[in-house]
Amino acid sequence: MATWLVTGANRGIGLEYARQLARVGETVIATARNPAGAAELADLTAANPQLRVEALDLEDRASIIALGHRLEGTPVDVLLNNAGLYGGSWDNASHRQSHDNMDYDLWEQIMRVNVLAPFQMVQVLRASLNAGQRKLIINMSSDLGSITNNTQGQSYAYRSSKAALNMVTKGLSAELAQQGFTVVSMAPGWTQTDLGGASARWPVEESVANQIKVIAGLSAQDNGRFVDLLGRTVPW
Repeated sequence: MATWLVTGANRGIGLEYARQLARVGETVIATARNPAGAAELADLTAANPQLRVEALDLEDRASIIALGHRLEGTPVDVLLNNAGLYGGSWDNASHRQSHDNMDYDLWEQIMRVNVLAPFQMVQVLRASLNAGQRKLIINMSSDLGSITNNTQGQSYAYRSSKAALNMVTKGLSAELAQQGFTVVSMAPGWTQTDLGGASARWPVEESVANQIKVIAGLSAQDNGRFVDLLGRTVPW
């Protein structure tokens, strides 16, 4: 069985990853900014002793470093940089990312969480990942991060952060390949989470189940790819 580290595991896609991985006996290190307030994650942990919860605030570089120290000597097979920030739901936050009404403080916050933090996570966990069997890093991107597919504009802060994350993926894939790492960007599809809303195409359970299937089949030949939840290539 593998050991996964899943960020943003207190809700949505991250929580569902923790649930489905625990169900099949995988070891999961699940992070949340406020574990005391993550009731569903706490219930899941109580029922699955192989699931471990760690506090992690991705806006705080010291918190990321502290997690790395706490996990020294712990092999990690798969790092899932899942946690991300939009600033609310599509309905109540998209106006804060428009050309006519940009919240620049939000844009900076989104870049810290969606780009800088995943990069730093790889830095602080390199020893743990190197000690793992798969040496697999999954950066949770988005279809909205595809420059080629951007035909509508809008969501400038979120789109630019995910495009930047894709560049981080590509750079790390080149730099770490000779050390046996595989680094991939994943687009989870329009999913029924707090962000995606109830009208989204994919129920969260189905989205995550498909993603896990894709991740299970990844190999060194997939290093540096941008794929969706069905394993199809997403254009940069």
